[in-house]
Amino acid sequence: MAHVDLVNNLVWSDVAMSKTESSALPAGEPAVLHGSVQFDLASAITGRTYRIFIFKPEVEAPPGGYPLVLAVDGNMVFPIMATVDATFELTGRAAIVVGVGYPTSDYSELMRLRTRDLTPPTPLDRIPQRPGLPPVRLEDYGGADDFYRFLTEALTPALSKVYPIDPADRTLYGHSWGGLFTVGVLLRHPEAFRTFVASSPSLFWNRRAVLADFADFRAKVRSGAVTPRVLITVGGAEQSVPNPIPAMMLEGVAKRAPYLPVWLQALVARVVVGKMLKDYSMVDNARDLASRLKGIGGRPGYEVRFHAFSGEDHLTSLPASIGRALDFVLRP
Repeated sequence: MAHVDLVNNLVWSDVAMSKTESSALPAGEPAVLHGSVQFDLASAITGRTYRIFIFKPEVEAPPGGYPLVLAVDGNMVFPIMATVDATFELTGRAAIVVGVGYPTSDYSELMRLRTRDLTPPTPLDRIPQRPGLPPVRLEDYGGADDFYRFLTEALTPALSKVYPIDPADRTLYGHSWGGLFTVGVLLRHPEAFRTFVASSPSLFWNRRAVLADFADFRAKVRSGAVTPRVLITVGGAEQSVPNPIPAMMLEGVAKRAPYLPVWLQALVARVVVGKMLKDYSMVDNARDLASRLKGIGGRPGYEVRFHAFSGEDHLTSLPASIGRALDFVLRP
């Protein structure tokens, strides 16, 4: 009996201590991402202000300077990429990672700002109206050319004045619309970067208009004028209807057909999402582009790789692609 009492006393003592400790936690403060800084930079080219995130590794720079990985959608991508890049320091080689984002933490504002920078000029009637969002405005789209100029004419030269960066080893990374933007830069300005990583590129945009520059790109590669390295990734499940259906889609169906029972609203939402994914053809489009790029041939140095992450969707393929991208850059 005494043994039981002792055990009970110890258990209750641990519970009481746990409650005491949890209620006495120190006041919190914002976490700091090791090795990283951020600042806001205004652009005369785009007329916008960007939040620039920079991670500089602790390993010594190579004789020619660090590789540079420039990632769009910096608010979302940079924390993941900087952390993964830090693990590459264990190999003795890491990159300077620069995320280009926006000075806001409001998700809807981030989405609005990125649409203009990452999409090419697009007719208004080819911009889809997404459920639950305000009506589309032409001025919120089509700024990719100016954004490219900001990255290459303003930001990269400024970075090179402060950090030891290898001018011959620069990478552009983008996911989703960022992947569309990356493909657009690859096909129109293949000399701008050594490496291009397009993660789940939204090639369906404006009826695949981004591919209109493919013939000119192919001619440059076959002539030997350019020899870019290209990695295209996609989630293997990006054409499969997710389960559960995104809440935004369910809410959209409920608003349009409130008279339907909930189970039927869910069924309609699955049909709508399935059609949308079929139209987007994320996996098929990414695989097809990679195949076309590989088929060009090209001189030594030109390289194209493709990877579909089994079981990953448009969301989960993002972190998967970052590790693969840094491996492509740092361990070619």
